Amino acid sequence: MGGGGVTFDFENLKVYQLALDFADFVFDVCKKMAFDYRSSIVDQLQRAIVSIANNIAEGSGKVSYREKIKYFSYALDSAKECIPSLTIAWRQKQLTDEENDKGRQYCDSICKMLVKLIQFVENKELSKTTREAL
Repeated sequence: MGGGGVTFDFENLKVYQLALDFADFVFDVCKKMAFDYRSSIVDQLQRAIVSIANNIAEGSGKVSYREKIKYFSYALDSAKECIPSLTIAWRQKQLTDEENDKGRQYCDSICKMLVKLIQFVENKELSKTTREAL
């Protein structure tokens, strides 16, 4: 997965893999942007995209379901944060229509997967709490 022969549990999550694919896409398109946009749009977009994968990794390592949800929610926020940067880059003619559409599709898929992951964690905890109450 990540090289080196050791695999961490979060590396098997489809949403994590998609976040890495999105990061590859973002870093590739950012290389083509004009220098004037490097310290604003490019920097913000790259930080947000890295934050998605980082928060998925960090959340998966937490024992508490509340902590898991908190970090997965941070990842969701970071994914949504990419949309304004993509839109501004597109409006400034730094992204083609196809690149903008592809970036937005990545964000949409990642957001949907993170919402399902958060709901899964919530439901798993609810089931555990219900079993303990019986």
